[in-house]
Amino acid sequence: MNIQTPGVHHVALRVTDLPTARRFYCTTLGFPVVLEGPGIFLFLAGRTAVAVRAADGETPAGDAFDPHRVGLDHLAIGCATEQELRRVAAALAAAGVPNTGVKLDPTLNRQYVAFKDPDRIAWEYYMAPDTTHDAVLSYFDGLAQAQLERIPFASEVSFESPLSGPICGATAVRAFLQHVLPAIKGVEVQQVIVEGEHAGVRFTLETIHGMVPAFDFFRVVNGEIVEARPFYDPRPLLSPQP
Repeated sequence: MNIQTPGVHHVALRVTDLPTARRFYCTTLGFPVVLEGPGIFLFLAGRTAVAVRAADGETPAGDAFDPHRVGLDHLAIGCATEQELRRVAAALAAAGVPNTGVKLDPTLNRQYVAFKDPDRIAWEYYMAPDTTHDAVLSYFDGLAQAQLERIPFASEVSFESPLSGPICGATAVRAFLQHVLPAIKGVEVQQVIVEGEHAGVRFTLETIHGMVPAFDFFRVVNGEIVEARPFYDPRPLLSPQP
């Protein structure tokens, strides 16, 4: 059959009390509601839609979730950093949500925190670092700290900016960035959008000429930046230094 798919489109859950479930998922956990109708609401967990349905006439009275029955064992959503994992574990505990605290999964050697919703449906917040996300953040950390050697450029990276024109090769790209570093006082990342090996980053450069809003496009393969395209107004950076 060889089904071709980009991944899971949505997951559907059945709960005993829809208002209680809505408060848990959308107020306590903070997932955004994207659709709501009679007996159902949908929220987004990252890019995955989760539908939550109310009990109906075929739902057994007093039914409860059991991870040991045939069917769903648990759901897991990805976590990019250990700092975020520990923050969420502490927030779950503070909100009175039953959870395990941070644990280590010996099968994949990854940390996670497991928790349950009001119907005892089992969830995990699971360490699943995103190599694209990590690589682009390393780029901005390298700029902010003037440590260009920390940026994971592929050896044949292609780079093109309003100030440079096309540049090919990690050595040449680092040489160009080294030339502009004296004008950069800081970097503030506002948004990172990742889709597979592609990423877009909205940020502000704090420069000796003032604040410069910018947007960068990246392509990352196997944790290395193979393409970078910054977009910004270069005029402030071309002004004479104060």
